[in-house]
Amino acid sequence: KIYKNYFYHKKNKKPYVVAKLACSNDYYTSSNNKFITNYHSRNVSHILRYKFDSILSTSRTVNNDNSKLTCRITGLENYSPKRLIIDKNLEINKRCFVINDNNKANTIIFHSSRNKKKLNHFKKKGIKLSYTDLDLNNNIDLNKVFLKAYSLGISSIIIEGGKNLTNSVLKDKLINEFYLFKSKKKLGKFGKNKIENFKKKIISCLKKREEVSTFLDGDEIIRYY
Repeated sequence: KIYKNYFYHKKNKKPYVVAKLACSNDYYTSSNNKFITNYHSRNVSHILRYKFDSILSTSRTVNNDNSKLTCRITGLENYSPKRLIIDKNLEINKRCFVINDNNKANTIIFHSSRNKKKLNHFKKKGIKLSYTDLDLNNNIDLNKVFLKAYSLGISSIIIEGGKNLTNSVLKDKLINEFYLFKSKKKLGKFGKNKIENFKKKIISCLKKREEVSTFLDGDEIIRYY
C-alpha cells in the first residue's frame, strides 16, 4: 500500500489520481461561511496534500477562493505539491496567490489559449504554461492533462477542483480513489451547490469504501477505491 502510487505510475505511465471533496451533512459543498468541515478534517486534507506530487484545480476555483493550494501543517510547508491549474482561456486572476508567491515556479497552467498578450504575461512571471487540446465537449482534455503531467515527472495528483471538475473525472472514470469529507453540520437554506447524486457516481466508478479512522470531532471521511 505504501508504494501503490509509485508502482501504478511506473506500470501505467500516468499519475495515480485521487479526488477529494468536502460537503455538509446535507451534501452542500459551499456556503457564505468559508469552512464547511472542522479543523481536524482540514488538517487531514493538508496531510493528503503533503503525500502527493501535485494538486489539480481550476482557475474558477482559484479565482473564487484565492486558493493557496499548499500544505499548511507545521514542519511540512516545504513539501507542498506542485500546483496544476486547468484554465482553458487563461482567465486566472493575475493577482491571485498561486501565480505571485515565492513558489510560483511550481505552478503549471494547462490551457488552450492563443492570446499572445496573456501568454507573454504568464511567461514573464515565470509560470509554466502547457498548451492542451480540447475534448469533444470543448473542455480541456483531462486525459491529456494527466499524460502531460506524467511527462513532467509527476507520479501522483490530488484533485481539489470543486463540483464541475469532480463530476468530470467521475463521469469519465479517471480516478483511482475518492475521499469524501462530510461535516456534521447541516447548512439547509444557507447551503450552495448540492451534490447528493454524487454518491451514485462515486459508487459507479469505485466499488469499495472504508471510513477513515481518525479523531474528527463529528466529521466523517469516507475513502472510495
